[in-house]
Amino acid sequence: MTSAVHAAGKVGLDPYARIEAISEEVSRSPAAFSSLLASEPRIVGAESWAALEKKYDLIRSWQQTSLRLLAASIREDIPRTIASALLDHLPDRFGWGHHARLDWQPISSPLFFRTDQAADGTILEVQCPGSLSGVHEIVHAYYSEAGFDCARKNKPLSALFAETLRSHLGRPPVIHHLLDNSSHPAGERFFIQRVRPGAAYFGFDKGVRQQDCNFVRAHDFFALLTENFAAERLARWADGTCVYDLPPVALFDQKLLLAFPFWDETRGYFGDDSRSLFPYTTVIAPEGVRLETGDWTTLEQFSALPRSKRRYFLKYAGADVARNWGSRAVFRLDTDTSDACLARLRAAVGQYEAGERWIVQRECSSDETVSYFAREGEVRSISARSKHSAIYGPAGMMAALVMFETFFKVHMSTQTIVTVLFPADRTPSAN
Repeated sequence: MTSAVHAAGKVGLDPYARIEAISEEVSRSPAAFSSLLASEPRIVGAESWAALEKKYDLIRSWQQTSLRLLAASIREDIPRTIASALLDHLPDRFGWGHHARLDWQPISSPLFFRTDQAADGTILEVQCPGSLSGVHEIVHAYYSEAGFDCARKNKPLSALFAETLRSHLGRPPVIHHLLDNSSHPAGERFFIQRVRPGAAYFGFDKGVRQQDCNFVRAHDFFALLTENFAAERLARWADGTCVYDLPPVALFDQKLLLAFPFWDETRGYFGDDSRSLFPYTTVIAPEGVRLETGDWTTLEQFSALPRSKRRYFLKYAGADVARNWGSRAVFRLDTDTSDACLARLRAAVGQYEAGERWIVQRECSSDETVSYFAREGEVRSISARSKHSAIYGPAGMMAALVMFETFFKVHMSTQTIVTVLFPADRTPSAN
């Protein structure tokens, strides 16, 4: 085995001690990174990097079409059932009452977002703005210190974010980042501190008042309506003096959106290019579910299928952050017995009439080999489930990272191995 100190190159320290020190130096907290660190960055060819970049326009098209469907369904220009699936399970102040009063003209898709992809580029989910930005930032910083030219010669995400946001706003960014529902607040605070040379933050920079902020970030829709200045922000958003990263609509943090290109209710509004982004994903109802073949199957028929034909994930599709974050309400259906599968499906659709929705998504996974720094002080290599995440902004793709875990859910635990992705054509060989 190679020692972690030797593999760390020019840093000359235990990687975890150094990465904690970087965190402490920047944010007065050693907790910005709590996972496992890959022993080197991952370099991909120009073609692979370009494929990630090219997804941007298709993702934006899918998001904007979905947004138009919600607005049209609320107006009843198209079936009300589409909006019902998104809003009926919400209290009125977050659901129909809020959305019926909205001026839809200034609403757009999230400015910044992150994808979760299999190694072949198939998008499994699209995550909220800011998610994992701090993790990318600190891993990039460590690799730069460790002597990898690819990290040194590519701008950190914090600088790209500040530059991109300034260009989009047309003025210096003054940001309020709502951290209450962040799944990793220490990482986001680290990112904020790294951004501050290029942007001001309410709660961090002296003299910045809430009414000075022209950009609001949040990790879920509910936070936008429950923070102290929600009414004022909505008014300023309507007149164009304040911009939301995640727009104040109950759409982009619901997994139901993944089913729109395939679901009977919405399929006709999307083309094959949108469907090519995702594995087959559709809504499950008490009466059953439509399979990828186009056949309709009841819950009983689906559960009776051989396990090899039940290679689907069942996912909660609504807006409840207690269930739709961290893969808490995500289940593999091919590992259940037929009886257990049927019980799980029946439980999932138990609140269907009240507006709660669940989706089934065809399994699409990838396993790759990765070397990482074990906390015991050596470099190990394993084969693990991988998840590639591209981070996009209003001008396109900004950065990417890869996570690995031996569990079927790769969701940033203390056992998740993390590395940063760089394009080969922009960098010489590492070290």
